[in-house]
Amino acid sequence: MTRKRVSGFVAVGVACVVVTPAFADPQGLSTNVPVQIEDAFPAIGYGGAELQYDGRYTRDPHDAAGSNELVQGPTLKLGLLPHMQFDINPGYTSGDGSGAGQGTTSIDSLVQLRGNTRFLPALALHGFYEIPYGSGHKSAQYTLRAVATKFLGPGKNSPRLHLNLTWVHVTQPDSMTRPDQLEIALGLSLLVSRHTALVLDAVHGAQPDIGRNQSFIDGGFLHEINGQWSIGLGAGAGIAQNSPQARVFLSLQRSFSLF
Repeated sequence: MTRKRVSGFVAVGVACVVVTPAFADPQGLSTNVPVQIEDAFPAIGYGGAELQYDGRYTRDPHDAAGSNELVQGPTLKLGLLPHMQFDINPGYTSGDGSGAGQGTTSIDSLVQLRGNTRFLPALALHGFYEIPYGSGHKSAQYTLRAVATKFLGPGKNSPRLHLNLTWVHVTQPDSMTRPDQLEIALGLSLLVSRHTALVLDAVHGAQPDIGRNQSFIDGGFLHEINGQWSIGLGAGAGIAQNSPQARVFLSLQRSFSLF
């Protein structure tokens, strides 16, 4: 084989490496992407970053102020350390519900404590600090979430079970707000094609208002468009007496390298 032909094969191989995207994990779940449940793995690896938009529309006929709310905003995710993820999310609520006109900047970090093994699940802790802004804003609050994910098979394409246990602490609650709120969420994710995952969850917990709880069942799809872009779409229904009637999730993500 001539040197010219060898050089040609090498050039084609390099071009294929550059052009062909490396697909991410379609079962890599974040909060509200594509439904509420999240997994025990950082959404981005060490040295990477991701810019995400997510929006959640909720219809709640039990809200005396109004039935419709849309919470949306961008999130920047940074992989500055191995097995850790740092996020900043300036979200804003619009609509006619009691939360309309209020914004919250969330600063949070997910730390993976252990990976998935044959018998034990992957474990992580996700901590949030939320700072309110906007007209009629409410108190700052802390959130701590314990996350477990168990693969139901030997490979990364196996279905996965997820468990989220969440505690929210409001620093300065008013007379109608719980200072502490607990929530449990169970989820299942599985691939329906090479680049698309189906995600189901069931959520039960306290609402901020004293005396009100809520329960949801959600389902959604997360699709990897290519090695950089992904899109999520989900919907859920309230299944308890005081729960909101329905909610819809939409997300769009773009990943890139920092270093």
